[in-house]
Amino acid sequence: MSLDKGIANKILTIGCACNPPRGGIAQVLYNYQMFVYPTFKFVANSGDGGKIAKVWQLIKAVFDVVAMLRKDGGIQIVHIHTSSYTGFNRSKIFIKIAKAFGKKVVLHIHGGSFREFYQTSPASISKTLDACDCIIALSESWKAFFCKVTKTKVCIVDNIIPQPQRVLGIKNDDRFHLLFLGLITEPKGIYDLVDVIKEIKHDLKDKFCLHIGGNGETERLQEMIDENDLSDLVNFEGWVSGEKKKELFSLADAYILPSYIEGLPISILEAMSFGLPILSTPVGGIPEVVDETNGILFTPGDKKKMAEAIKSIVNNPQIGKSMGNASREKAVRYYPDNVASELIEIYNGILTAD
Repeated sequence: MSLDKGIANKILTIGCACNPPRGGIAQVLYNYQMFVYPTFKFVANSGDGGKIAKVWQLIKAVFDVVAMLRKDGGIQIVHIHTSSYTGFNRSKIFIKIAKAFGKKVVLHIHGGSFREFYQTSPASISKTLDACDCIIALSESWKAFFCKVTKTKVCIVDNIIPQPQRVLGIKNDDRFHLLFLGLITEPKGIYDLVDVIKEIKHDLKDKFCLHIGGNGETERLQEMIDENDLSDLVNFEGWVSGEKKKELFSLADAYILPSYIEGLPISILEAMSFGLPILSTPVGGIPEVVDETNGILFTPGDKKKMAEAIKSIVNNPQIGKSMGNASREKAVRYYPDNVASELIEIYNGILTAD
């Protein structure tokens, strides 16, 4: 199922550059473009590059949005994908533009830092949220938070993932392959993970490999791997997407994301669709998709529990297989048909409200 073309033509989507997708929000937007919107009216308001490039992207986006709203009278809803801090402040510009043209605004909030961000300026942020016609949250826990800080209606739309395309014949050894995908930075828990591998490497020797994919503090990560003599156990794959990502998900026996803050990570949903058990932390919306049936949760920063979780999943393949099957079943909810139905209900509600 995709949106009816008549509805899609009434929606202007604004968000980060998404082709190719680099990061969680970009992946969601890319999946919308590929699987949900038959006509994707889209303006990128941020992208890669330095400060000058980012400022230019923002200025260009302002002119593009104004031009589209002047030219295309069929647009009735502006759907803005945002995060917190800089992303939210950037989105405020487009909320004001949309309202100046008399359009309805859907603000779709991603990421896991909004609680902390909200404390920086509660009154101002609530005022911006109140100016919108609908707030989209990624989970029940985030919906509960936003309902406390805005008068605007809050809805949940699940993050979207395509059905998995497994690459066959990719595994050629008997080692247990653990996968991490994400930004290489402390809030993702990646350095905790490498510390844990260092501590249990003698227990895992010759039967384990950790694959890390992502961008960010890559030099620090590689130095940590080299200094602790972990190159036989840890492969840093760099940024991965497309076929390479499918290959890693197909190779992996389990997925790990030991984050300190999250919204609802699309990488966890993707891993679930490939039938992987999940090792993660009970932050953001993660406990709503990972429980004892399909994974193991441990407190952020608890390296002892993380080590126990890794050794448990490595040494008990039947448990991992059972958890993987449960993950695969849970992932169906996030396939395009179901997410499209959620969006249709929201859009129709807004379009028929007046």
